[in-house]
Amino acid sequence: MRFCSADAEEQLTDFVAAYPRSLADSAGRCFVAEGEPFAPRLLLPAVFEDARPGESAAAYLARASLLPLRHEVVLLQYGAMAMGYWDGDALVRHKAAKRYVVRGNGKAQVTHQRTKGKSRYGSRLRLQNWQLLLNDVTDRLVGWHEELPEPELIFFAMTPRAASALWSVDPPPPFSRDDSRVRRVPRHVHVPCHDELLAVERWLSTGELLLKPT
Repeated sequence: MRFCSADAEEQLTDFVAAYPRSLADSAGRCFVAEGEPFAPRLLLPAVFEDARPGESAAAYLARASLLPLRHEVVLLQYGAMAMGYWDGDALVRHKAAKRYVVRGNGKAQVTHQRTKGKSRYGSRLRLQNWQLLLNDVTDRLVGWHEELPEPELIFFAMTPRAASALWSVDPPPPFSRDDSRVRRVPRHVHVPCHDELLAVERWLSTGELLLKPT
């Protein structure tokens, strides 16, 4: 059963009452009631503060705010991006954009270029548009980090190749790829757009209660 962040305190309170010995896993994202049939577990919303590994659910309930942290979400695919900055559950900044960077056969020009040699005008245009899209992402990230309080969590959904390209832009994103705040969006992401950005955010803002094997 999935639950929204607004219901997290109630769900965690009930979980602690039912399983007072439940402890956080090594990642601090899930409380597990070891020793119980089926090892019931409660997964925290991804936008919440992590528990300490091995911390009891009762201790986390007593000390944590149980509110979404300030966070950014960046969705990037060849030809499309969508990004937003949330302060708690309030969307403060957002941007979505698309550019022509995919060939008629569906292959990104940056991928095709590595196997087919010299490019013509159309391919040069697609590569230029990809670079402009990357610059748009990094420019906005830099601007948001200058204007707004530093996000406490940063969620990305992109391929490793796209990530390498993003961090090769000048200026690069205002944080490193191995920043402790950076998290991968743990779900499939469709073509980035504003609606998909909101759908991903809703998913990141929900927790899950697992009482039986799936």
